[in-house]
Amino acid sequence: MRGGEPHIPLRPMWSCRADGQQWPCPDARLLLRAEFDDNLPGLTIYLAGVFSEATQDLYHLNPYDGPSPRELFDRFVAWGRRERPSAT
Repeated sequence: MRGGEPHIPLRPMWSCRADGQQWPCPDARLLLRAEFDDNLPGLTIYLAGVFSEATQDLYHLNPYDGPSPRELFDRFVAWGRRERPSAT
């Protein structure tokens, strides 16, 4: 974040307050990675909780043609599980 809105979700739409993209936007992902730098399990647990909340909100807003469970999982959880490349 550079002097503007923080990259946090605007609920119940789950868009980024700073840039309007789907949250977590690329900047939010970078910030979360930094926050949970040496705690990949903690990041995964946090993202699983966010996934649960977002799923409830988004299906409540659009129960018939909202995102699929797989799309939501990829958006909220899967990206956080990727290991960082090792330094050589």
